[in-house]
Amino acid sequence: MKKSIVRKLFLSITVLLIVFLMIVFVGQSVFLQGFYTKKKIDIVSEELKEFVHTYEKGNLSDKQFQNELTRFFTKYNTSLAVLDRKGILKAENNFDLTVQTTTGKKVYVPLNNLLYSDQIEEILSLRIRENENIVIRGYIEDDYFIPMYIKTKFGEWKEENPSANPVKLSTQNNDLNDLINIEIKGKVVDLHLPLANQYSYSAQMNSLMQAITEWTKSNEDFSNYTVKDYPLTFNYLDKVNGLDNKVLIYPLKTEQGYNEVIFAMTSLQPVNEAMYVLKDFYLYAFMIGLLLIIVVSFYYSKVITKPLLKLNAVTNQLAKLNFNEKINIQSEDEIGELSKSINTLSENLALTIDNLQQANERLIKDIEKEKQLEQTRKEFISGVSHELKTPLSIVQSYAEGLKDGLNIEKNGYYADVILEEVDRMNDLVVDMLELSKLQSGTYKLKSEPFLIVESALNVINRICDHKKTHNGCKLISNLEEDTLVSGEKRRIEQVLINILSNAIHYGKPGSDIIVNLKDDHDRINISIFNEGNPIPADKIDKIWDRFYRIDESRNRQSGGTGLGLAIVKTIVDLHHSKINVHNKEDGVEFSFFLKKFQNS
Repeated sequence: MKKSIVRKLFLSITVLLIVFLMIVFVGQSVFLQGFYTKKKIDIVSEELKEFVHTYEKGNLSDKQFQNELTRFFTKYNTSLAVLDRKGILKAENNFDLTVQTTTGKKVYVPLNNLLYSDQIEEILSLRIRENENIVIRGYIEDDYFIPMYIKTKFGEWKEENPSANPVKLSTQNNDLNDLINIEIKGKVVDLHLPLANQYSYSAQMNSLMQAITEWTKSNEDFSNYTVKDYPLTFNYLDKVNGLDNKVLIYPLKTEQGYNEVIFAMTSLQPVNEAMYVLKDFYLYAFMIGLLLIIVVSFYYSKVITKPLLKLNAVTNQLAKLNFNEKINIQSEDEIGELSKSINTLSENLALTIDNLQQANERLIKDIEKEKQLEQTRKEFISGVSHELKTPLSIVQSYAEGLKDGLNIEKNGYYADVILEEVDRMNDLVVDMLELSKLQSGTYKLKSEPFLIVESALNVINRICDHKKTHNGCKLISNLEEDTLVSGEKRRIEQVLINILSNAIHYGKPGSDIIVNLKDDHDRINISIFNEGNPIPADKIDKIWDRFYRIDESRNRQSGGTGLGLAIVKTIVDLHHSKINVHNKEDGVEFSFFLKKFQNS
């Protein structure tokens, strides 16, 4: 069964695009999330390294530092925090207070960690003022006081989830039980709290602080790593909102050891949300994509195969030797070049076959001409041998009579007969040679204009006036005397002479032979009529043959050579005319035509 190239191409394109679509969907479902996560972590890591490099050089002012924090958040959805070795958050402005206890001792209390958390509103609601009494409970480590409880006359704040110090640069002394838990009472002697535009609560910052606290529980020791291992990463699940986050940790080491740690937390929620949406979207996308694939595949299969089908149709016609079909593909690609080549091949084949046909026709004509010449030669030999046999016998008989002296009184008669037969043989040979020359195919007519009326009168005068006949000749013509026709004058007069001679021999004695010249638009019709017996219907087509005589009883003394009408037909044919013979009611009419001379 023949398979359509359109169908095969349509199926191959459709399958290819469906496979591609499936690869895209599977790739997005399986690898997109991991790829997105890795790519984002790589980008944030590189940016964090750049930030660390600049930060370590000390080239960042407080404003530039804050701008960097903002840039990380807006561009990469990443919260950034710098904590000192005690876990105190570094900000654009340090927020703290100093309390002078009742015993006269001053205690420094940092507040940055609290002010950049969800507890900021509660802290500010205490309305802490200088020279106001305050009670603070918490833990002391070195020179730092980590508050867990603050009370003023306007209210109190308490850490609901007390935990270990958020950051510990080593795994030692990383538990609240190892710290000193005290309570201090006194007056606020030094206070630095933010103005309204100097703080902002951020859920991301709070989550980061929670993530830092979570990480410290792992008791990770930085001494186990080298610089090329940084930043460290760990996954953090925000239990409040259920979001996945990636935390990057980069400790800053000086000659005195680790003194600061930079934390960066970036949310992975966007890709998770996108994947949830994509799962529902894939069904619709796949259906729409499949429909588009079918439409596009069908269209392109048609577009691509249309010229191929045209090429196939034209080449099929070439195989059938039909060179009329052409390929009309106007494109500058291989198919366009192929169509041009096929068109050129078609033209060359058509020209070659035409030349071969012409050469074949010429060859056939040459063969036919050779056959005709051979046939003419055979007929000439046969005719001559037949026609000369009788006169030669007569000549031989009378010559033997003269030699033997059988009848001396008739010697003159014998000589006359011999001479007459010799003349007749001479006429026969001349006519045979004339006919052979005309039928050889090499004879060229000397076509020229001549006066047909004048030629007809000349022939009538020569035949009718100088021959011993009882028949008269009449010329009937509606032509002007200066009417010219094209042809060879001598040959046309030879035709008229032969036909008139036959008319005289076969015509009714004493009757008139009528020569009629009639104008017929661009040609002249010539007819010769004689009264007499009609030509038998079964012999009317044979009168043009060589040596054919209607009356077989007629002897050669009155019948001529038998080649006259054959010569007549050959001459008329050479003039691209046609001679006809018709039996009339009271006689026979021969007719033919000549073209008028056109003076160009």
